[in-house]
Amino acid sequence: MESNVSDFILFIGRFHPLIVHLPIGFLCFAFMLELVGHYKKQPAMTSAIPLALLTGAISAAVACILGFMLSKSGDYEADVLNVHFWFGIATTGITFLAWLIRSEKINISKFEKGKHHISSLALIVVLLSVTGHYGGNLTHGDGYLTKYAPFGKKPIKELPQISKLEDAIVYDYLVNPILQNRCVSCHNNSKKKGGLSFQDTIAIQNGGKNGAAFVAGNAAKSEMIRRVLLDEHHEDVMPPEGKTPLTEEEVEIMKYWINNANADFSIKVGSVKTSEAIRSIASNMLKIEGVVEKSVETLPILSKINDEILNEVIASGFKVRELVFESNLYEIVLPTSTITEDNKDELDAKLLKLLKIKEHIFWLSLGDNSLNDSHLEVISQFKNLRKLNLYKNQITDSGVMALLDNESITSLNLYQTNVTKKSLDLFSKMKNLKRVYLWGTDIHKNDLSPYLSKEHFPEIVL
Repeated sequence: MESNVSDFILFIGRFHPLIVHLPIGFLCFAFMLELVGHYKKQPAMTSAIPLALLTGAISAAVACILGFMLSKSGDYEADVLNVHFWFGIATTGITFLAWLIRSEKINISKFEKGKHHISSLALIVVLLSVTGHYGGNLTHGDGYLTKYAPFGKKPIKELPQISKLEDAIVYDYLVNPILQNRCVSCHNNSKKKGGLSFQDTIAIQNGGKNGAAFVAGNAAKSEMIRRVLLDEHHEDVMPPEGKTPLTEEEVEIMKYWINNANADFSIKVGSVKTSEAIRSIASNMLKIEGVVEKSVETLPILSKINDEILNEVIASGFKVRELVFESNLYEIVLPTSTITEDNKDELDAKLLKLLKIKEHIFWLSLGDNSLNDSHLEVISQFKNLRKLNLYKNQITDSGVMALLDNESITSLNLYQTNVTKKSLDLFSKMKNLKRVYLWGTDIHKNDLSPYLSKEHFPEIVL
Protein backbone atom coordinates (compact mmCIF):
# COMPACT_ATOMS: atom_id res chain seq x y z
CA MET A 1 0.00 0.00 0.00
CA GLU A 2 1.05 3.65 -0.42
CA SER A 3 3.15 4.98 2.44
CA ASN A 4 1.75 7.95 4.35
CA VAL A 5 4.71 8.46 6.70
CA SER A 6 7.08 11.40 6.38
CA ASP A 7 10.15 11.26 4.18
CA PHE A 8 12.31 11.92 7.26
CA ILE A 9 11.10 8.70 8.92
CA LEU A 10 11.91 6.70 5.78
CA PHE A 11 15.28 8.45 5.49
CA ILE A 12 16.21 7.45 9.04
CA GLY A 13 14.80 3.94 8.50
CA ARG A 14 17.14 3.34 5.58
CA PHE A 15 20.05 3.21 8.01
CA HIS A 16 18.68 -0.13 9.26
CA PRO A 17 20.86 -2.25 6.91
CA LEU A 18 23.92 -0.38 8.19
CA ILE A 19 23.16 -0.62 11.91
CA VAL A 20 21.89 -4.22 11.82
CA HIS A 21 25.42 -5.55 11.26
CA LEU A 22 26.61 -4.19 14.61
CA PRO A 23 24.62 -6.55 16.88
CA ILE A 24 25.54 -9.46 14.64
CA GLY A 25 29.23 -8.73 15.16
CA PHE A 26 29.02 -8.01 18.88
CA LEU A 27 26.90 -11.04 19.73
CA CYS A 28 28.89 -13.50 17.61
CA PHE A 29 32.04 -12.11 19.24
CA ALA A 30 30.52 -12.72 22.70
CA PHE A 31 29.71 -16.31 21.74
CA MET A 32 33.27 -16.92 20.52
CA LEU A 33 34.72 -15.47 23.73
CA GLU A 34 32.48 -17.77 25.78
CA LEU A 35 33.57 -20.84 23.84
CA VAL A 36 37.27 -20.05 23.98
CA GLY A 37 37.16 -19.05 27.64
CA HIS A 38 35.27 -22.16 28.66
CA TYR A 39 37.01 -24.88 26.67
CA LYS A 40 40.52 -23.41 26.83
CA LYS A 41 40.12 -22.72 30.56
CA GLN A 42 40.94 -19.05 30.13
CA PRO A 43 38.53 -17.12 32.37
CA ALA A 44 40.11 -13.81 31.37
CA MET A 45 38.65 -14.25 27.89
CA THR A 46 35.15 -14.00 29.31
CA SER A 47 35.67 -10.63 31.02
CA ALA A 48 34.66 -8.74 27.86
CA ILE A 49 31.44 -10.70 27.37
CA PRO A 50 29.19 -8.37 29.44
CA LEU A 51 30.35 -5.37 27.38
CA ALA A 52 29.82 -7.26 24.11
CA LEU A 53 26.32 -8.27 25.23
CA LEU A 54 25.42 -4.71 26.24
CA THR A 55 26.64 -3.12 23.01
CA GLY A 56 24.97 -5.92 21.06
CA ALA A 57 21.67 -5.38 22.87
CA ILE A 58 21.74 -1.59 22.43
CA SER A 59 22.63 -1.78 18.74
CA ALA A 60 19.97 -4.47 18.24
CA ALA A 61 17.38 -2.17 19.84
CA VAL A 62 18.41 0.67 17.52
CA ALA A 63 18.24 -1.71 14.53
CA CYS A 64 14.69 -2.73 15.56
CA ILE A 65 13.58 0.90 15.74
CA LEU A 66 15.12 1.75 12.37
CA GLY A 67 13.68 -1.43 10.86
CA PHE A 68 10.23 -0.43 12.09
CA MET A 69 10.64 2.97 10.42
CA LEU A 70 11.80 1.35 7.18
CA SER A 71 8.83 -1.03 7.21
CA LYS A 72 6.50 1.97 6.94
CA SER A 73 7.47 2.36 3.30
CA GLY A 74 4.95 -0.39 2.52
CA ASP A 75 7.41 -2.14 0.18
CA TYR A 76 7.55 -5.41 2.11
CA GLU A 77 5.27 -8.43 2.37
CA ALA A 78 3.44 -8.17 5.72
CA ASP A 79 3.69 -11.79 6.92
CA VAL A 80 7.44 -12.15 6.37
CA LEU A 81 7.99 -8.64 7.75
CA ASN A 82 6.13 -9.49 10.97
CA VAL A 83 8.15 -12.68 11.53
CA HIS A 84 11.41 -10.82 10.91
CA PHE A 85 10.37 -7.99 13.23
CA TRP A 86 9.29 -10.16 16.16
CA PHE A 87 12.35 -12.39 15.93
CA GLY A 88 14.40 -9.20 16.08
CA ILE A 89 12.50 -8.06 19.18
CA ALA A 90 12.98 -11.49 20.79
CA THR A 91 16.71 -11.43 20.05
CA THR A 92 17.03 -7.97 21.57
CA GLY A 93 15.05 -8.89 24.68
CA ILE A 94 16.95 -12.10 25.37
CA THR A 95 20.26 -10.33 24.79
CA PHE A 96 19.38 -7.69 27.39
CA LEU A 97 18.40 -10.48 29.80
CA ALA A 98 21.68 -12.30 29.12
CA TRP A 99 23.60 -9.10 29.85
CA LEU A 100 21.72 -8.53 33.13
CA ILE A 101 22.55 -12.08 34.25
CA ARG A 102 26.16 -12.04 33.05
CA SER A 103 26.89 -8.65 34.65
CA GLU A 104 25.18 -9.86 37.84
CA LYS A 105 22.55 -7.12 37.75
CA ILE A 106 20.17 -9.94 38.56
CA ASN A 107 21.04 -13.26 40.13
CA ILE A 108 19.62 -16.53 38.85
CA SER A 109 21.24 -19.55 40.41
CA LYS A 110 20.68 -21.76 37.37
CA PHE A 111 23.01 -19.55 35.34
CA GLU A 112 26.01 -19.88 37.57
CA LYS A 113 27.60 -22.68 35.58
CA GLY A 114 29.45 -22.03 32.32
CA LYS A 115 27.37 -24.39 30.23
CA HIS A 116 24.28 -22.31 30.86
CA HIS A 117 26.07 -19.20 29.64
CA ILE A 118 27.07 -21.05 26.49
CA SER A 119 23.49 -22.23 26.00
CA SER A 120 22.09 -18.72 26.33
CA LEU A 121 24.59 -17.29 23.85
CA ALA A 122 23.97 -20.20 21.49
CA LEU A 123 20.25 -19.36 21.65
CA ILE A 124 21.01 -15.75 20.81
CA VAL A 125 23.10 -16.80 17.79
CA VAL A 126 20.26 -19.07 16.60
CA LEU A 127 17.79 -16.20 16.96
CA LEU A 128 20.19 -13.94 15.05
CA SER A 129 20.37 -16.51 12.25
CA VAL A 130 16.61 -16.91 11.98
CA THR A 131 16.11 -13.14 12.07
CA GLY A 132 18.76 -12.72 9.37
CA HIS A 133 17.14 -15.44 7.28
CA TYR A 134 13.82 -13.60 7.18
CA GLY A 135 15.62 -10.31 6.66
CA GLY A 136 17.38 -11.81 3.65
CA ASN A 137 14.05 -13.01 2.31
CA LEU A 138 12.63 -9.50 2.66
CA THR A 139 15.56 -7.89 0.90
CA HIS A 140 16.41 -10.42 -1.79
CA GLY A 141 13.41 -12.72 -2.07
CA ASP A 142 12.24 -16.01 -0.62
CA GLY A 143 15.00 -18.52 0.13
CA TYR A 144 17.87 -16.10 -0.49
CA LEU A 145 20.14 -17.44 2.27
CA THR A 146 19.53 -21.09 1.41
CA LYS A 147 19.42 -20.80 -2.37
CA TYR A 148 22.81 -22.42 -2.92
CA ALA A 149 22.77 -24.74 0.09
CA PRO A 150 23.82 -28.32 -0.81
CA PHE A 151 20.79 -29.75 1.00
CA GLY A 152 17.03 -29.32 0.95
CA LYS A 153 16.95 -27.83 -2.52
CA LYS A 154 13.59 -27.55 -4.18
CA PRO A 155 13.56 -29.01 -7.68
CA ILE A 156 13.84 -26.24 -10.24
CA LYS A 157 11.27 -26.31 -12.98
CA GLU A 158 13.28 -26.30 -16.17
CA LEU A 159 11.91 -25.27 -19.52
CA PRO A 160 11.86 -27.98 -22.18
CA GLN A 161 14.77 -27.90 -24.61
CA ILE A 162 13.86 -26.50 -28.02
CA SER A 163 15.66 -26.81 -31.31
CA LYS A 164 13.72 -24.15 -33.20
CA LEU A 165 13.38 -20.52 -32.16
CA GLU A 166 9.78 -20.52 -33.34
CA ASP A 167 8.88 -22.97 -30.55
CA ALA A 168 10.06 -20.64 -27.77
CA ILE A 169 7.37 -18.97 -25.67
CA VAL A 170 8.42 -15.32 -25.76
CA TYR A 171 7.83 -14.61 -22.08
CA ASP A 172 9.08 -17.90 -20.61
CA TYR A 173 12.23 -18.28 -22.68
CA LEU A 174 13.27 -14.68 -23.35
CA VAL A 175 11.60 -12.16 -21.03
CA ASN A 176 11.36 -13.99 -17.71
CA PRO A 177 15.11 -14.82 -17.54
CA ILE A 178 15.86 -11.10 -17.90
CA LEU A 179 13.39 -10.20 -15.13
CA GLN A 180 14.78 -12.89 -12.85
CA ASN A 181 18.38 -11.76 -13.36
CA ARG A 182 17.85 -8.00 -13.29
CA CYS A 183 14.64 -7.18 -11.45
CA VAL A 184 13.40 -9.83 -9.03
CA SER A 185 15.99 -9.10 -6.31
CA CYS A 186 14.13 -5.84 -5.58
CA HIS A 187 10.69 -6.68 -7.01
CA ASN A 188 9.53 -9.95 -5.49
CA ASN A 189 6.61 -11.09 -3.37
CA SER A 190 8.53 -10.38 -0.15
CA LYS A 191 10.13 -7.10 -1.16
CA LYS A 192 7.92 -5.07 -3.47
CA LYS A 193 9.81 -1.90 -4.25
CA GLY A 194 7.24 0.54 -5.53
CA GLY A 195 4.58 -2.06 -4.74
CA LEU A 196 5.69 -4.03 -7.82
CA SER A 197 6.68 -7.69 -8.07
CA PHE A 198 8.08 -9.52 -11.10
CA GLN A 199 8.09 -12.88 -9.36
CA ASP A 200 5.27 -14.36 -11.43
CA THR A 201 2.86 -13.40 -14.20
CA ILE A 202 0.00 -12.58 -11.84
CA ALA A 203 2.17 -10.17 -9.85
CA ILE A 204 3.39 -8.46 -13.03
CA GLN A 205 -0.15 -7.90 -14.24
CA ASN A 206 -1.12 -6.43 -10.87
CA GLY A 207 1.35 -3.59 -11.40
CA GLY A 208 2.62 -1.36 -8.60
CA LYS A 209 2.11 1.99 -6.92
CA ASN A 210 2.57 3.83 -10.21
CA GLY A 211 0.00 1.69 -12.00
CA ALA A 212 0.52 -0.91 -14.72
CA ALA A 213 4.06 -2.15 -15.37
CA PHE A 214 3.37 -2.30 -19.12
CA VAL A 215 0.94 -1.15 -21.76
CA ALA A 216 0.38 -4.04 -24.15
CA GLY A 217 1.36 -3.02 -27.67
CA ASN A 218 3.08 0.20 -26.58
CA ALA A 219 6.54 -0.12 -25.06
CA ALA A 220 7.08 3.65 -25.19
CA LYS A 221 4.27 4.14 -22.66
CA SER A 222 5.23 1.16 -20.51
CA GLU A 223 6.68 2.07 -17.13
CA MET A 224 9.02 -0.94 -17.05
CA ILE A 225 10.65 0.25 -20.28
CA ARG A 226 10.67 3.95 -19.42
CA ARG A 227 12.52 3.33 -16.16
CA VAL A 228 15.38 1.34 -17.70
CA LEU A 229 15.94 4.01 -20.37
CA LEU A 230 16.31 6.89 -17.92
CA ASP A 231 19.67 8.51 -17.30
CA GLU A 232 21.75 6.41 -14.91
CA HIS A 233 21.79 9.31 -12.42
CA HIS A 234 18.02 9.80 -12.45
CA GLU A 235 16.40 8.94 -9.13
CA ASP A 236 13.81 6.72 -10.87
CA VAL A 237 16.19 4.75 -13.10
CA MET A 238 15.97 0.96 -12.92
CA PRO A 239 17.91 -1.00 -11.91
CA PRO A 240 19.14 1.49 -9.29
CA GLU A 241 22.77 2.53 -8.92
CA GLY A 242 24.93 -0.39 -7.86
CA LYS A 243 22.88 -2.94 -9.83
CA THR A 244 23.84 -4.20 -13.28
CA PRO A 245 21.79 -2.33 -15.91
CA LEU A 246 20.03 -4.07 -18.78
CA THR A 247 21.95 -4.40 -22.00
CA GLU A 248 20.66 -2.95 -25.26
CA GLU A 249 19.76 -6.46 -26.38
CA GLU A 250 17.77 -7.14 -23.21
CA VAL A 251 15.86 -3.89 -23.63
CA GLU A 252 15.07 -4.81 -27.23
CA ILE A 253 13.70 -8.20 -26.11
CA MET A 254 11.48 -6.49 -23.54
CA LYS A 255 10.19 -4.03 -26.14
CA TYR A 256 9.65 -6.87 -28.62
CA TRP A 257 7.50 -8.73 -26.07
CA ILE A 258 5.38 -5.65 -25.34
CA ASN A 259 5.10 -4.29 -28.90
CA ASN A 260 5.14 -7.33 -31.16
CA ALA A 261 3.86 -10.03 -28.79
CA ASN A 262 1.37 -7.60 -27.22
CA ALA A 263 2.73 -8.58 -23.76
CA ASP A 264 1.16 -12.03 -24.13
CA PHE A 265 2.45 -14.53 -21.57
CA SER A 266 1.85 -17.64 -23.68
CA ILE A 267 2.47 -16.69 -27.30
CA LYS A 268 5.37 -18.30 -29.18
CA VAL A 269 7.99 -16.62 -31.34
CA GLY A 270 6.59 -18.42 -34.38
CA SER A 271 3.30 -16.53 -33.97
CA VAL A 272 4.89 -13.10 -33.67
CA LYS A 273 6.34 -10.80 -36.30
CA THR A 274 10.05 -11.03 -35.51
CA SER A 275 12.82 -9.02 -37.11
CA GLU A 276 16.18 -10.52 -38.00
CA ALA A 277 17.77 -8.40 -35.26
CA ILE A 278 15.50 -9.90 -32.60
CA ARG A 279 15.94 -13.40 -34.01
CA SER A 280 19.69 -12.97 -33.73
CA ILE A 281 19.49 -11.73 -30.13
CA ALA A 282 17.03 -14.46 -29.13
CA SER A 283 19.02 -17.25 -30.75
CA ASN A 284 22.12 -16.12 -28.90
CA MET A 285 20.23 -16.08 -25.61
CA LEU A 286 18.89 -19.59 -26.17
CA LYS A 287 22.10 -20.87 -27.81
CA ILE A 288 20.21 -22.04 -30.88
CA GLU A 289 22.59 -22.36 -33.78
CA GLY A 290 21.75 -21.68 -37.38
CA VAL A 291 18.75 -19.44 -36.76
CA VAL A 292 20.44 -16.52 -38.39
CA GLU A 293 23.09 -17.11 -40.99
CA LYS A 294 26.37 -15.88 -39.58
CA SER A 295 29.65 -15.16 -41.25
CA VAL A 296 32.84 -15.78 -39.35
CA GLU A 297 34.60 -12.46 -39.01
CA THR A 298 38.35 -12.41 -39.13
CA LEU A 299 39.57 -10.15 -36.36
CA PRO A 300 42.42 -7.80 -37.16
CA ILE A 301 45.84 -8.83 -35.87
CA LEU A 302 47.20 -6.01 -33.75
CA SER A 303 50.30 -5.46 -31.65
CA LYS A 304 50.05 -4.87 -27.93
CA ILE A 305 49.31 -1.32 -26.79
CA ASN A 306 52.01 0.39 -24.79
CA ASP A 307 50.97 0.26 -21.13
CA GLU A 308 51.80 3.93 -20.66
CA ILE A 309 49.42 4.94 -23.45
CA LEU A 310 46.65 2.68 -22.14
CA ASN A 311 47.07 4.15 -18.67
CA GLU A 312 46.75 7.65 -20.15
CA VAL A 313 43.39 6.68 -21.64
CA ILE A 314 42.19 5.27 -18.32
CA ALA A 315 43.43 8.36 -16.46
CA SER A 316 41.35 10.47 -18.85
CA GLY A 317 38.20 8.90 -17.43
CA PHE A 318 37.55 6.08 -19.88
CA LYS A 319 36.71 2.53 -18.79
CA VAL A 320 38.76 0.03 -20.78
CA ARG A 321 38.04 -3.68 -21.29
CA GLU A 322 39.80 -6.13 -23.60
CA LEU A 323 37.08 -8.02 -25.47
CA VAL A 324 39.03 -11.18 -26.24
CA PHE A 325 42.09 -12.31 -24.30
CA GLU A 326 45.28 -11.10 -26.01
CA SER A 327 43.31 -9.82 -28.99
CA ASN A 328 44.36 -6.22 -28.27
CA LEU A 329 40.81 -5.17 -29.21
CA TYR A 330 39.03 -3.07 -26.62
CA GLU A 331 35.69 -1.76 -25.50
CA ILE A 332 36.06 1.90 -24.48
CA VAL A 333 33.35 3.51 -22.36
CA LEU A 334 33.09 7.10 -21.18
CA PRO A 335 30.64 6.96 -18.25
CA THR A 336 27.49 8.97 -18.84
CA SER A 337 27.54 12.62 -17.75
CA THR A 338 31.33 12.64 -17.47
CA ILE A 339 31.09 15.59 -19.84
CA THR A 340 28.42 18.22 -19.21
CA GLU A 341 27.88 21.81 -20.26
CA ASP A 342 30.18 22.90 -17.46
CA ASN A 343 33.24 20.98 -18.69
CA LYS A 344 32.47 20.33 -22.37
CA ASP A 345 35.80 21.84 -23.41
CA GLU A 346 37.52 18.75 -21.98
CA LEU A 347 35.91 16.40 -24.49
CA ASP A 348 38.22 17.26 -27.40
CA ALA A 349 41.28 16.42 -25.34
CA LYS A 350 39.78 13.11 -24.22
CA LEU A 351 38.98 12.06 -27.80
CA LEU A 352 42.50 12.97 -28.91
CA LYS A 353 43.78 10.48 -26.31
CA LEU A 354 41.78 7.80 -28.11
CA LEU A 355 43.48 8.58 -31.42
CA LYS A 356 46.62 6.99 -29.99
CA ILE A 357 44.82 3.63 -29.84
CA LYS A 358 42.35 4.17 -32.69
CA GLU A 359 43.11 0.82 -34.38
CA HIS A 360 42.45 -1.06 -31.14
CA ILE A 361 38.95 0.34 -30.45
CA PHE A 362 36.32 -2.26 -31.35
CA TRP A 363 33.39 -0.99 -29.28
CA LEU A 364 32.97 2.62 -28.22
CA SER A 365 30.31 4.09 -25.92
CA LEU A 366 30.05 7.86 -25.48
CA GLY A 367 26.38 8.14 -24.56
CA ASP A 368 25.07 11.25 -22.78
CA ASN A 369 28.36 13.17 -22.85
CA SER A 370 27.56 16.39 -24.74
CA LEU A 371 28.99 15.22 -28.08
CA ASN A 372 28.21 17.16 -31.22
CA ASP A 373 28.75 16.54 -34.92
CA SER A 374 32.33 17.85 -34.94
CA HIS A 375 33.42 15.11 -32.53
CA LEU A 376 32.37 12.42 -35.01
CA GLU A 377 35.10 13.54 -37.39
CA VAL A 378 37.61 12.18 -34.87
CA ILE A 379 35.61 8.99 -34.28
CA SER A 380 35.40 8.32 -38.03
CA GLN A 381 39.15 7.61 -37.94
CA PHE A 382 38.68 4.51 -35.77
CA LYS A 383 38.95 2.06 -38.67
CA ASN A 384 38.30 -1.14 -36.69
CA LEU A 385 35.28 0.24 -34.82
CA ARG A 386 32.27 -2.08 -34.95
CA LYS A 387 29.85 -0.89 -32.28
CA LEU A 388 29.29 2.83 -31.61
CA ASN A 389 26.94 4.18 -28.92
CA LEU A 390 26.09 7.88 -29.20
CA TYR A 391 22.73 8.01 -27.43
CA LYS A 392 21.50 11.22 -25.76
CA ASN A 393 23.97 13.50 -27.57
CA GLN A 394 23.50 16.50 -29.85
CA ILE A 395 24.09 14.46 -33.00
CA THR A 396 22.39 15.51 -36.23
CA ASP A 397 22.34 14.22 -39.81
CA SER A 398 25.64 16.06 -40.41
CA GLY A 399 27.26 13.96 -37.73
CA VAL A 400 26.07 10.75 -39.38
CA MET A 401 27.54 12.00 -42.67
CA ALA A 402 30.92 12.30 -40.95
CA LEU A 403 30.82 8.55 -40.33
CA LEU A 404 30.29 7.57 -43.97
CA ASP A 405 33.99 7.02 -44.59
CA ASN A 406 34.16 4.50 -41.77
CA GLU A 407 33.25 1.17 -43.39
CA SER A 408 33.72 -0.97 -40.28
CA ILE A 409 30.74 0.16 -38.17
CA THR A 410 28.08 -2.55 -37.87
CA SER A 411 25.99 -1.20 -34.97
CA LEU A 412 25.05 2.42 -34.32
CA ASN A 413 23.08 3.62 -31.32
CA LEU A 414 21.44 7.02 -31.85
CA TYR A 415 18.73 6.85 -29.19
CA GLN A 416 17.37 10.30 -28.32
CA THR A 417 19.60 12.23 -30.71
CA ASN A 418 18.58 14.90 -33.24
CA VAL A 419 18.85 12.83 -36.41
CA THR A 420 15.97 12.98 -38.90
CA LYS A 421 14.77 10.84 -41.78
CA LYS A 422 17.50 12.44 -43.93
CA SER A 423 19.92 10.07 -42.20
CA LEU A 424 18.12 7.06 -43.65
CA ASP A 425 19.82 7.70 -47.00
CA LEU A 426 23.15 7.82 -45.21
CA PHE A 427 22.52 4.54 -43.41
CA SER A 428 21.88 2.83 -46.75
CA LYS A 429 25.34 3.94 -47.93
CA MET A 430 27.12 2.41 -44.93
CA LYS A 431 27.51 -1.02 -46.49
CA ASN A 432 28.50 -2.92 -43.34
CA LEU A 433 25.98 -1.26 -41.05
CA LYS A 434 23.59 -3.95 -39.78
CA ARG A 435 21.62 -2.31 -37.01
CA VAL A 436 20.68 1.24 -35.96
CA TYR A 437 18.87 2.14 -32.73
CA LEU A 438 16.65 5.19 -33.23
CA TRP A 439 14.18 5.21 -30.36
CA GLY A 440 13.28 8.74 -29.24
CA THR A 441 14.33 10.43 -32.49
CA ASP A 442 12.31 12.21 -35.19
CA ILE A 443 12.38 9.05 -37.34
CA HIS A 444 9.19 6.97 -37.36
CA LYS A 445 8.11 3.63 -38.81
CA ASN A 446 6.30 5.17 -41.78
CA ASP A 447 9.56 6.88 -42.80
CA LEU A 448 11.14 3.47 -43.41
CA SER A 449 8.79 2.30 -46.18
CA PRO A 450 10.89 3.57 -49.15
CA TYR A 451 13.96 1.80 -47.81
CA LEU A 452 12.66 -1.64 -46.91
CA SER A 453 13.33 -3.02 -50.38
CA LYS A 454 16.93 -1.78 -50.47
CA GLU A 455 19.47 -4.58 -50.46
CA HIS A 456 21.92 -3.09 -47.97
CA PHE A 457 19.59 -1.20 -45.69
CA PRO A 458 20.26 -1.95 -41.98
CA GLU A 459 17.79 -3.17 -39.38
CA ILE A 460 16.18 -0.12 -37.78
CA VAL A 461 15.16 -0.44 -34.14
CA LEU A 462 12.54 2.11 -33.03
